[in-house]
Amino acid sequence: MTPVDQALLQAKQLHKRGDLDSAEAAYQQALAAQPEHADALFFLGLLRHDRGDNTGALELMQRAIALRPDVAAYHFNIGTFFAATGRNEEAVAAYRRAIALDPSQSGPHNNLGLMLQELGRPDEAAESYKQALKLMPPEQAAPVLSNLANALQELGRTRESIERYAMAMALSPQNPVAHSNYVFALNYLAKPDRAAIFAAHRKYAERFERPVTRLAPRAPRQHAADGAPLPLRVGYVSCDFRRNAVAHFIEPVLAHHDRRRVEVFCYSNHTIVDDVTRRLKGVAHHWRDVADLSDDEAARLVREDGIDVLIDLTGHAGNDRLMLFARKPAPVQATWIGYPNTTGLSSIDYRITDALCDPPGQSEAFHTEKLFRLPDCFSCFQPPTEAPEVGPLPATAANRITFGSFNNLLKISPEVVEVWSRILNRVPGSRLILKSRNFHSPSMQALIRAAFAKHGVSGDRLDLLGSDADHAAHLGCYNHVDLGLDPFPYNGTTTTLDALWMGVPVITLAGESHVSRVGVSQLTNIGLPELIARDKDEYVEIAAALAGDLPRLAAMRKGLRQRMRQSPLTDAPRFTRHLENAYQSMWDAFVAERKP
Repeated sequence: MTPVDQALLQAKQLHKRGDLDSAEAAYQQALAAQPEHADALFFLGLLRHDRGDNTGALELMQRAIALRPDVAAYHFNIGTFFAATGRNEEAVAAYRRAIALDPSQSGPHNNLGLMLQELGRPDEAAESYKQALKLMPPEQAAPVLSNLANALQELGRTRESIERYAMAMALSPQNPVAHSNYVFALNYLAKPDRAAIFAAHRKYAERFERPVTRLAPRAPRQHAADGAPLPLRVGYVSCDFRRNAVAHFIEPVLAHHDRRRVEVFCYSNHTIVDDVTRRLKGVAHHWRDVADLSDDEAARLVREDGIDVLIDLTGHAGNDRLMLFARKPAPVQATWIGYPNTTGLSSIDYRITDALCDPPGQSEAFHTEKLFRLPDCFSCFQPPTEAPEVGPLPATAANRITFGSFNNLLKISPEVVEVWSRILNRVPGSRLILKSRNFHSPSMQALIRAAFAKHGVSGDRLDLLGSDADHAAHLGCYNHVDLGLDPFPYNGTTTTLDALWMGVPVITLAGESHVSRVGVSQLTNIGLPELIARDKDEYVEIAAALAGDLPRLAAMRKGLRQRMRQSPLTDAPRFTRHLENAYQSMWDAFVAERKP
């Protein structure tokens, strides 16, 4: 081994141990002896990336690739660098080059799939994952099976995705992420078995919550000097304190909390900081970043903060901290808005909902939590300030009805396509606008057109729109829609409220569980229960009747924004008082249970 190779080996070992200063010195020693040593340049580039110097990192890695362009590992690693820095198209190109140079490695195929999925091309992603699975030992396949399941779910192939999640769980039974993904996917089944879905959530808790040691009960906080009770300390835990649908619902609450009643702590479980994050930081009383903390560390922090009521805003919807809640760091714990079902955890005491989404007597048996039903509605929407004005009814000028749905494609199941096709066939000349980030992909457009073609709807009756550069442009697209269609069984939430704010009435199909009754709650709360269908046939009838009554549609469009302004759905002060009353009731019940 040459002195240069010895210095490089030492540098890699130091780098792996995290001694970046010594590692960099060793890389520089190798380069001093051989300035054009490609490996030394490339791995020094990776180290610079670890230190946050992305410009310097890229320059070094590109110099190495120029010297040795046929090293597959260089292209794989620079692809990972591009992915980490948000340069997704360049990451795709780098992974493809790595595969071309060495098609026998599973890593580039898997990472290529991740990038394709991030770019809204789940069909291509699924093929990459399948190729990765062919190249790896079956016992190591759990993460890639989960990735494949994610892609299949996004394609609306729910049962296939559930099968892959189950396979991943079997291979990696101690992986809570795979199990959470599995139970989340069950909510999308066209014909859900509520008892079986509840059992799957309980099995998650048995496997992952039961072994966790709960913290010992903490001593009650003292009263103020004058003997008055202190404000309740309420903690919100979320990965979505950023530009995300959840922010539309938590921001108005944070802004309207009464500091005399509630002292708010936000525990942010994400590293992204954007304009929404900065706004939320401005209205929260205390802010804690916990993304880099273990569950034990985060639980100790919550306990040290003296939190009385801790609220989960994620559930099983991804990047959760349910095992933080399993440690019971707060006396009272609840889940709200992030997930439309039970968590399955015994350590979470309440699930916050309303009587429309979870009618009394119909949901209790399928929850480990007590259901706390708020008056009116379970959430409050902050209307987007950037929304354009509501335009005139498009059908008046176009002389045809345009239906629309801007929901994620994974909600557009084969059953939804069948019913929406019936509507289009029932209303001659009508069109359907679907809007999803996936439709930037021509192959995804071809898939959805083929799905409708099976039911006699030609592809030229569909307008398939991708995502826009900003939210204002996205909302402006509603000015081309006459009548919105809510998917089922997994209803829209933010998408429905956006549509209503933009003057577009939305037809929903009432189901049995929360996930399929969000539309019931929203439409009832703005006084439009006539848009709620009891079955698929009535759903079609309501759509056809409205499509044939343009004066009524035009009148509804003109008055919808004002309806929203006057409804409980956007009355943040009123809603927040209800929520604070709920927290106080939960706390009072806890105190009462502790009394001898």
